[in-house]
Amino acid sequence: MKRKIIEITSAFILICFSFYYTDKAVDIVRRNDPIMKEIMSVKEEYEISPINAMLEDNNIIPGANGKTVNMEESFQKMKQYGKFDENLLVFEEVKPSISVEEYYDRYIASGSPTKNSVALVFRVEKNDNIDDIVSILNQKNIQATFFLDGVWIENHQEQVYELAKDDHHLEVLSYDQKYDEVSFQLSRDMLQNITNLKGKYCYAEYDQKEVLELCEKKQMHTIIPTILAKNYPYATVKNKLTKGSIIGFSINDSVKKELSTIINYIEQKGYGIDTLEVLLNEANLIEK
Repeated sequence: MKRKIIEITSAFILICFSFYYTDKAVDIVRRNDPIMKEIMSVKEEYEISPINAMLEDNNIIPGANGKTVNMEESFQKMKQYGKFDENLLVFEEVKPSISVEEYYDRYIASGSPTKNSVALVFRVEKNDNIDDIVSILNQKNIQATFFLDGVWIENHQEQVYELAKDDHHLEVLSYDQKYDEVSFQLSRDMLQNITNLKGKYCYAEYDQKEVLELCEKKQMHTIIPTILAKNYPYATVKNKLTKGSIIGFSINDSVKKELSTIINYIEQKGYGIDTLEVLLNEANLIEK
């Protein structure tokens, strides 16, 4: 019996070694393949190191994912094609070790400074009329982010639907300026019933602990605008505009009057205008 066990164990070890050396042999052959050699020679040209999110006091600024070449998948694709082709390289993302996705207890103060874009964010209170704002944005084909009070959502359900249809980014502001959990969730539910979208962000213009704590509990991020553009919006934006700026607007006559000029100025400075969700996303679009 003992001899039988030894024989079986020996056979098992031999099989394991056989698989191990077979894999090693296959790996050696693959690495000496001309296609694999070319993949390895260009790999570093396409790699981007991830950038950690920046933590400062009670704020956080998103980082950025990196990317690397998936050599095995690239090799398999090119092998089928029969030759090396850089257009067939397969990439995968590399996440930073410190990511904004892990921090709900800090305010997001801006987008990543690596992004050459900004976001326009509008705070919509219960009695605000946003028709002029939306008309300017749509004429210029700009998608913005609107934080909507729950009372406004109740009274403008068709307009909420139209905003979502025009690819504007919609979030909940509060319910009649209340940030208790029941009122806030009511607003979220109304928004989701109209748009099928669940909010991801909360809005504060200063250190509002009740907002931050509630949204942390909901696993939502709280943003504070990099630039608050209220009474003199154009002058404020012109003096403070930087890469990654979150530009916060109230709905007032000055903003309505100067919004078109502000958009022109941002674009003349070479910045793109994204929704808040796009601006704060750490993911890289995988491309060469």
